[in-house]
Amino acid sequence: MLGAVLFVALVLLGVRFSSSILQSGYVFDEQYITTPINDLIEQGWSVQTAIDFEETKGPAMIWPYAFFGELMGGSLNALRMVSVLSSIACMAVIAFIASICGVRRSGHLAVAAGWLLLPYALVFSEIVMGEISFILIELLIVAVYLHARNHSNLYLPILFGLLVAVALHSRIHVVALVGGICIVALLRNGIRSWPWWVAGAVAGLLRIPLWIRWEGLVSPKYQNLHGFGFRIESLSYLIAALAPFVGIFAVYAWRKQDNHKWLFGAAAVGALLVFVAAPDLFVPSTIDYDNPTQRFQGVVGTAVKLVTGDPTFQKILLALFAAVGLAGLVGMQRTSHKEIVTHISFYTLSLGCLLYVFTQGFVFDRFIMVWAFLLPIVWWKQLPKTLFVLQSAAMMIITVRLACVWL
Repeated sequence: MLGAVLFVALVLLGVRFSSSILQSGYVFDEQYITTPINDLIEQGWSVQTAIDFEETKGPAMIWPYAFFGELMGGSLNALRMVSVLSSIACMAVIAFIASICGVRRSGHLAVAAGWLLLPYALVFSEIVMGEISFILIELLIVAVYLHARNHSNLYLPILFGLLVAVALHSRIHVVALVGGICIVALLRNGIRSWPWWVAGAVAGLLRIPLWIRWEGLVSPKYQNLHGFGFRIESLSYLIAALAPFVGIFAVYAWRKQDNHKWLFGAAAVGALLVFVAAPDLFVPSTIDYDNPTQRFQGVVGTAVKLVTGDPTFQKILLALFAAVGLAGLVGMQRTSHKEIVTHISFYTLSLGCLLYVFTQGFVFDRFIMVWAFLLPIVWWKQLPKTLFVLQSAAMMIITVRLACVWL
């Protein structure tokens, strides 16, 4: 476990000092995210700077970056160092969860490699983005639940609820994780799962005051980019975006099980969704903050547009990705046996994708990573070594590509 954490630390620090990131200006969304953080550092803490800022993330992301970033000097690279430390802390919690799930010895290094190769994880560990610090809270939520399986103390569901409340004040994506854990708890413990449901519900109520103050899910400036609505295209795209994460399990399930009707059914549903509600991959050159807008961007969208610019062929490629993505998700569940992290991942990914049916605005592949953070453990525990190596190679290609673009 210690070796895995040290390995991640050495890689992240090595990338920090060997890449051009320390000499780079704002990259990715740093120009937006750092604005409220820098306001807190430069203007001090007040209602205006600490609550009434304009960003899609909540105060549970902004405040820690401002606090720890100021301690380390307050510069852009100091804020980036907070991301590095958050990622190392993520690995420490992942190692704890992996140990609970039976990972031993060199398996921890394999899981550590999986964390670094999870799409976007390496890049976001080096820059100021909200995902890594948010995943750290999510990992703590999972660790508390898994630890509670062998302990009946009431304080653990209370701690669970407090962590969920904090995560909700960073971003609402944690709703999918809470739902996933509660479903797993219900399936395993029946009515005795009530403390987890109550803790999750109370935590949700604690998010209402900020919702009322902002008059929406995010701060007013960004509400045309992220808000409630109804759009099947969001689900279509996110299912397609699942392919790099879980598509390998379609291959594994095909090899492992004789009955393939579930795989065929899932693939057919995924492809049909795209043909019924195909997302438009055109990306406007500017962001329109004043009107409801949409864009679908990320690894899958980029890959499709690199292959062809024809909308018809783009739809066909997206349908293939969606078929692989949904078949992989189903295959992961059907080959999971009693692996609890697989069950949590399955329900979390499923609920996360379904939640976006009821949204409007931007949809990015990187949303998947905040629901897929347990996959490094799942890949190692569930896949045969040949498929694990194949999955790692595919993740390496994506990670190197993203690092070359952003770092």
